[in-house]
Amino acid sequence: MMKPAYPESYLESIRIKIKYLFRLIARNCPDTFERIKQYMECEYRTYMDMGNPLYLNKSPKQILGSMGIAISPEKEISGAYDEFILDWMADIYTCMQWEYGLASSEIVEKIPPERLYRIYNPLREASLKNGMEKLLKIFWENKE
Repeated sequence: MMKPAYPESYLESIRIKIKYLFRLIARNCPDTFERIKQYMECEYRTYMDMGNPLYLNKSPKQILGSMGIAISPEKEISGAYDEFILDWMADIYTCMQWEYGLASSEIVEKIPPERLYRIYNPLREASLKNGMEKLLKIFWENKE
């Protein structure tokens, strides 16, 4: 696997940013999983994966606006999604990309958001690192 595209000093702020971004999507978009997938595959995320500081430093609202997704930040929590699970998903996607140098688009292709959301319960007991390792074994190593 490749080394991370950006310094570790960015990692925690990216994790916080993506958690908030996923929450905004869940609160504003009825097609939450499709929008998360769209974000993970967008050009903006590709530049973040490459460590471009211009893209690493944008706010979630700026990112969603660049994707043509209008949001209302004051919307209430959606009853359709558990935001704690969405936070965990944001951590998994962000840390897998950073730790293993995988493209976000590849991660979301192999582990679509709806699938990752559903497998939270078996993996929630594992540490983030152990969860990522299990996901790699399941979705990368077990493929022909």
